[in-house]
Amino acid sequence: MNKYPLLSKVLVIGLLMLLLSIPLMMVRDVIQERSLNREAATQEVARAHAGAQTITGPVLYVPYTETFTRTVAVGDSGHTREERVTQAHAVIRFPTLMETRSQLATETRWRGVFPITVYTSLNHSSGRFVWSDVEPKEKNGQINLGQPRLLMGVSDLRGLLNAPQLKVEGRAVAVAPAPAAQRLPLPLAASLEVAQLRPGAVLPFELQLDLAGTERIGWVPLADENRVQLQSTWPHPSFGGDFLPRTRAVSAQGFDAAWSVPSLSTQAQQQFVQQQGEPRREPESFSVSLDNPVDVYRMTERATKYGMMFIVLTFAAFFVLEMVKRWRVHPMQYLMIGAALVLFFLLLLSISEHLDFVWAYTVASIACIGLLAHYLRHVLGGWAPGLLMSGLLVALYGVLYGILVSEDNALMMGSLLLFGVLAAIMIATRKVDWYSVMGAPAAQKPMTDPQA
Repeated sequence: MNKYPLLSKVLVIGLLMLLLSIPLMMVRDVIQERSLNREAATQEVARAHAGAQTITGPVLYVPYTETFTRTVAVGDSGHTREERVTQAHAVIRFPTLMETRSQLATETRWRGVFPITVYTSLNHSSGRFVWSDVEPKEKNGQINLGQPRLLMGVSDLRGLLNAPQLKVEGRAVAVAPAPAAQRLPLPLAASLEVAQLRPGAVLPFELQLDLAGTERIGWVPLADENRVQLQSTWPHPSFGGDFLPRTRAVSAQGFDAAWSVPSLSTQAQQQFVQQQGEPRREPESFSVSLDNPVDVYRMTERATKYGMMFIVLTFAAFFVLEMVKRWRVHPMQYLMIGAALVLFFLLLLSISEHLDFVWAYTVASIACIGLLAHYLRHVLGGWAPGLLMSGLLVALYGVLYGILVSEDNALMMGSLLLFGVLAAIMIATRKVDWYSVMGAPAAQKPMTDPQA
């Protein structure tokens, strides 16, 4: 290999890059572990406070019995007899209209270094039911209505700040836990009077629900016409679920969003009915999450995906300048430089848990570039070449930050960066006699065509 020093240097640099990929993968494992720790902290807060909430109902649930006469055969004699049969059923009526106004107040709880967003919400709903008689399933069947109830539910009952305040036809109705023996589809129930269920009767209602939760709140659109207006001082909402708000205004002072979902646009009613007895899937819903706008673990993980490109580009710059400027950089010095580049990502992770990501990125960049500038001053024999390489690193870190904060344009920016680096290398080495550098004998040089 001493006969071909350039080839030896390339192979050694390649081996060093493979070695540096090991600590880079270890940094990724640390990022994954810290992200899991944050999830565990979120679940811990949710257990002590209340979890993500989805509000369902109210719906009108009426059990009933149907009594009818049927003819049955008696043995094999061909004779028949009539018997009286009573079957138990239940009917569900959904509101024809439901309007909700919600105010959301947020608070940040800390578990170690992990911030968890919790909230309290004041929800005032109004709407109406329209009762229509139950049609018998059998001919000549007689219907006998049981105890009607308004049912409602939230995902985590520990989030109830007080008993829901319900009024039906202007009269207060007590809300209590649903009777466990009856296996009702929602956990909260308010009993009504059978006399209120007159054919064509309109049952207006008002519901005040004060609820605490963690990170997300949502609604299941069970009414024929669903309208929800939500206001909060949280400046970074993330709207999700099956329906986006019809209107929304987001600013540094908070957000105001409004949903309008007709029953023709959703299968929530059918999905709710199908859940009775054997649940199949959660009904359609819409929600808002109180996420942090910058997920430091996701951003740091994305940064590490460019870590090997960082190392390759830096080593390529040193190698080219070795050829052009006749610098001498030992493989051990390459290893030290690569170790500083890998350490940048660990610094970024640890600092971003305490500072905003932009400041963490700035501090980690300055620390690594400052260390490399001081080191390269001695390796390259002066401040001028040291500052030259440090300037290239500043540009490289700047481009990486642009890629991280512009996720939609990351591919284009990365491609342009690689193209620019390749163009710079080709221009810088256009006059290098590679055969001479590699120590090849003159006879191996390509002959020049005098007519070319």
